[in-house]
Amino acid sequence: MRVVRDGEPAGVSVAVLSPESGGFPRHSHDEYVLSANVTGTEKVRLDRATFEAGTEDVTVYNPGQVQSCTTETPEGASWSCVSVYLHPDGLRELTGGALPEFSKPVVRAPELRAALLRAARHTGDGAARAEALSTLVLGLFDAAGRTPPAVCAPTDRRIAAVADRLRADLTAAPRLGDLANDAGLSREALIRAFTRATGSPPYAWHLQARLAEGRRLLRSGRPVAEVAHALGFADQAHFHKHFRAAYAMTPGWYRATAA
Repeated sequence: MRVVRDGEPAGVSVAVLSPESGGFPRHSHDEYVLSANVTGTEKVRLDRATFEAGTEDVTVYNPGQVQSCTTETPEGASWSCVSVYLHPDGLRELTGGALPEFSKPVVRAPELRAALLRAARHTGDGAARAEALSTLVLGLFDAAGRTPPAVCAPTDRRIAAVADRLRADLTAAPRLGDLANDAGLSREALIRAFTRATGSPPYAWHLQARLAEGRRLLRSGRPVAEVAHALGFADQAHFHKHFRAAYAMTPGWYRATAA
């Protein structure tokens, strides 16, 4: 795994990821994520949709979307991808407007994919690199079919209330029975309804919210052990395990490169 730092536009980072498992479990990001496979293909589940991405495709994910994937590679090869992470504030600077929501999670764009891979390898002048990355990002956004930001009212106030409660306390996982009682549902009904509404069951959704908060705290320079304690993980090793499974990098590496 390699993270490229120098000469990137504000709010943009580029990572080359090679997860040990060959894929990713369910997780989400607080940035826009633009990715291209270096080798192999992946079968992606994004929220409640599924699709495949090959070596001529670029994937585009909105912040907060729940994603996971399994991968296939030629014999003897390991799967890897290049990802561009764009913070919403950085997107505003690039577009000069409101935040969009992208309706096409996978785009067949060989030339843009090649440009993304070149950007990850580029080590030249910082200003030239920043310009190239900005041009690439805008090109991908045009290809991905921008749509106005969606204003979505919750279809079930009980599920919205559960999500609010989970989001309000990121220090430890609440008891499922308590959540169900407060929502007036059985535990099984809550799991089904929450998964339909968010793409993940309550515990998995809450874990990803904790990890996203962990990324924010690490970016602010907080020590890994302190972040693990603040978010209620049993110890630093427990936080390390979940963070690496979700983001294919260790908390310490992320803190060092994002600070």
